[in-house]
Amino acid sequence: MEKDEFDEMIRLLQNRTRRRILQLLSREDNYPLEMSRCLETSQQSISKHLKKLEDKGLVVSKKSESEKGGPPTKTYKLNREFTLRIDIGPQLFDMGVENLRDEDIDGYEDIEEKLEEGIIEGSFLEGHRKLIQNIRREFERLEKERKYLLKLKEKALSQAYKHIHENVKDYDKRKILYYVLESGETDPRKIAKYFNAREDEIKKIIWDMKKKEDVNIW
Repeated sequence: MEKDEFDEMIRLLQNRTRRRILQLLSREDNYPLEMSRCLETSQQSISKHLKKLEDKGLVVSKKSESEKGGPPTKTYKLNREFTLRIDIGPQLFDMGVENLRDEDIDGYEDIEEKLEEGIIEGSFLEGHRKLIQNIRREFERLEKERKYLLKLKEKALSQAYKHIHENVKDYDKRKILYYVLESGETDPRKIAKYFNAREDEIKKIIWDMKKKEDVNIW
């Protein structure tokens, strides 16, 4: 995940109106006038927010005929599926933007098959309500597991950070070690890119740590 992409999404989604527009479009395609009514704000304001979202690829528009015989109007729909996360703690900081793709479905093919083949029990909406409820419960279970793992990760990082702070006096060296622990990245070229530094500088610092501080994390 590129840092710039995460920062861009945060800037874009920090606006409440844009978040509410995305919520409306997650339910059905819509047009500015109707969205302005739903959100109780001006159509001009809605159009400005839609332009920002469209410029960043989150929504796309198309011209469609008016249902009341008027001039064509622009209809908008969502254009991207992704999850945005940020984890913060005393010894924990991680963030990410990850796209959601059909090919990533693994272990839940039975649910996918039910949806695709229409073999959900009960009436259409009642069957889907129950299925969505089951998916929600599975989400809650996985979120609990994720929280447990985050706490374990935080404890492991805390011990490693303490060791670094006590044994490595130079801050430039420490920040490289912090990054290696957090990201798992050991390639000097990629480390240099992250810190916007020259690769030979990073290699020199790594060699110096191995020799003087007896640090070997690579």
